[in-house]
Amino acid sequence: MAAHVGQSLPLDAAARTAAADKRAATIRQAMVMAGVWAFILAGLVFMVLPGIWMILSSLKTRAEIVSVPLTLFPRAFQWVNYSTAIDAAHFGTAFRNSIIITVAVTVANVFTSTWGGFTFGKLRWPGRDKIFLVLLSTLMIPGFLTLIPRYLIVSKLHMLNSYQGMIVPFLAGAFGIFLVRQYMLGIPDELMDAARVDGASALGIYWKIMLPLCMPVVAVLAIFTFEAVWDDLLWGSIILTKREMWTLPITITNLRAQFGELVELQMAASTLAMLPVIIVFLVLQRHIIQGVALSGLKG
Repeated sequence: MAAHVGQSLPLDAAARTAAADKRAATIRQAMVMAGVWAFILAGLVFMVLPGIWMILSSLKTRAEIVSVPLTLFPRAFQWVNYSTAIDAAHFGTAFRNSIIITVAVTVANVFTSTWGGFTFGKLRWPGRDKIFLVLLSTLMIPGFLTLIPRYLIVSKLHMLNSYQGMIVPFLAGAFGIFLVRQYMLGIPDELMDAARVDGASALGIYWKIMLPLCMPVVAVLAIFTFEAVWDDLLWGSIILTKREMWTLPITITNLRAQFGELVELQMAASTLAMLPVIIVFLVLQRHIIQGVALSGLKG
């Protein structure tokens, strides 16, 4: 009996030790997750707060915007700021220019990137990998180094102050080709082999099989391209000198030069300019979610 009691005591002590270790591990894991979520929430606040401040400032008077201490909410909503900004910035013309340029570049990039990704990722031809490495190396070149050569080419082709000058230099991009290629590498080659057996051409395989399967990465690429072109200020400021060709970023930037420190008009115009990007994201996000869900099921 005494021997049995003696044996049970070490077992009880080991069980208590294991339970204590488990509780400590649970507490550590909870602390780590709390730290991660605190970091995420802090980053969310820093990213979202400027946008919220911009929207609320678009409804303030100039005195409220520059007041010290800063006030987040306006005393009275100044909806007139929007109509004034639309008239002052010739918003309709600038919006039309931005839409034409952004949609054209986005559609062209989606086509060239998906076809390039298909060519480099799924088709076999001599020198494919070496040429892809050369293409990939262009990502290491800073964009500002190509500004002068790009401007000279556009000038020689008489494309200054035109839609062509804003569209043609950005019809394709190495990053988009790389992004789509990496996605296509995860698609089984058996689908292509089966299509070839049925007599499908390379173009038919790309259009009917690969492109529908790549909708998640196409949505990501479209969002990235749309946002980058829509917000582009540098290139447009270089080649667009005629007022009727200005895009929204150029128009909003020049509001200050035209009307002085009317910050509320800039905030109102910036809020309106932000809406198309949000709409594009909301429309395309379902393709991204579907792609994540299908990837999870496949895994």
